Amino acid sequence: MTSARRMTPADRRERIVRAAGELFIVRGYTGVSMEDVLATVGGSKATLYRYFADKNTLFRASVEALCDEWSRPLHTFAPSDASLADNLVSLGEHFASVVLTPQAIALHRLVTAEAGRIPGLGEVFSQHGPAAGHAVLGRYLQQVCDEGLIEVADPLRAAAQLYQAMLGDAQMRLLTDAPHKPTQREVRDGVTEAVRVFLHGVSVRAEPA
Repeated sequence: MTSARRMTPADRRERIVRAAGELFIVRGYTGVSMEDVLATVGGSKATLYRYFADKNTLFRASVEALCDEWSRPLHTFAPSDASLADNLVSLGEHFASVVLTPQAIALHRLVTAEAGRIPGLGEVFSQHGPAAGHAVLGRYLQQVCDEGLIEVADPLRAAAQLYQAMLGDAQMRLLTDAPHKPTQREVRDGVTEAVRVFLHGVSVRAEPA
């Protein structure tokens, strides 16, 4: 008879972080205590504090883990034989499916509310959240630059700008709980227009003589 695999310290830490993340998303930062996390995962208080000195440390770890988990599908993007524009639109919709979910919006709000008080929180969220998307898009822009399809001086900076253009309006409406929530069609139209402007620019017509 094969015995069950023994839980390692890494497994135990991951379990704590996952449980805490779920609690923070539902209850917010102030609505979760270390005791609440302990009640969910079980074990001793000494074990919990061995991994995380305080709630701030646990919250940062939870934000990092959630961002990494949600952004993982972004790294599976593979360009198809479609046009450059179609590939960029597909990538933008792929981003939208991650960052516009209710869970991602809730986490973004939490981080915004607590970043000024918890040292390092904003950097963790930036590096494991938006920067991950920028990196994926930047690699693709670098690829098409190398192929001679476009020419940009800094693909990563261009990626950050295009990423914001594709998702910024929809994301802001959701973050601020605006009365009119973006529909799936509006999100796609926004991504498509951002890609069009990025690839073709905005021409200024000469004034008639």
